[in-house]
Amino acid sequence: MDTKKIYPRYMMIIPVIVFVIFFVLPSTIGYAYAFTDWNSYVHDVSFVGLKNIIEVFSDRTVPIALVNTLIFAGAKTIIVTVLGFVFALILNRQLKTRNAIRTVYFIPAIFSALVVGLIFSALFQTRNGTINLLVQMFGAGKIQWLGSRWTAVFAISVAEIWRNLGYAIVITLAGLQSVSPEYIEAAKIDGASGWGLFKNITLPLIMPTVNVNILFSLIYGLKMFDLVYVMTGGGPGHDTETFGTLMMNEMATGRYAQSVAINLVFTVILVIVAVAYQKFSERWENAE
Repeated sequence: MDTKKIYPRYMMIIPVIVFVIFFVLPSTIGYAYAFTDWNSYVHDVSFVGLKNIIEVFSDRTVPIALVNTLIFAGAKTIIVTVLGFVFALILNRQLKTRNAIRTVYFIPAIFSALVVGLIFSALFQTRNGTINLLVQMFGAGKIQWLGSRWTAVFAISVAEIWRNLGYAIVITLAGLQSVSPEYIEAAKIDGASGWGLFKNITLPLIMPTVNVNILFSLIYGLKMFDLVYVMTGGGPGHDTETFGTLMMNEMATGRYAQSVAINLVFTVILVIVAVAYQKFSERWENAE
């Protein structure tokens, strides 16, 4: 009996059962309500077909939410991945204070979204916010950071990047420390330069780690909700809405079926993005 092949299969049974019972079944049953007229005003739920899905695509706030979601996801993915990589390279060196610096960079990841949202709401507050006080020191006027669309999107993006940078640093640092020193020494003996070491040895070996960072940042960036809800609530108007806040607002007004319909559309987008990136990253790693 080949126990190496049998035991891993047995160990998958419980996680799969838990995943199916507590995630797959509730989600599947829940999505069925997207095709009904379920709301807080009716007692008998009836089937309405694709009416709610069509309403999602005809809603004028959905394109705004889509653009905002893509901006949050794109900015977070690019900046967090790049900065996480740069800081991990620095912290991977034999610095005397590297443990203290690692702790400082990871501290924001400990805070909840509520705390981070309140901190940055105070920083970007129009009247007495720290950012506006600094801006006024240079002779500029007060900026309503959370009072208009693009400045609010910028402020939320900064808060989200600050909160998640620590995770990217830790993950990338773990990848860098898994690179065997023997490869580096062998390359140096062959006359490889610093850039050659990075390009031909370090980067290919940690590419799976980089891909994990990108995928996590992309997925969680697309799922932006908590910071937006705390800092702007989707406002002013609907200018900073995301799919998450749209779902919350629809649910809060008693339009449960419409909220589920938005969730269904958003889930399809997430699956498409995740599968597409997974295919792309596999080719990327193979090319390296």
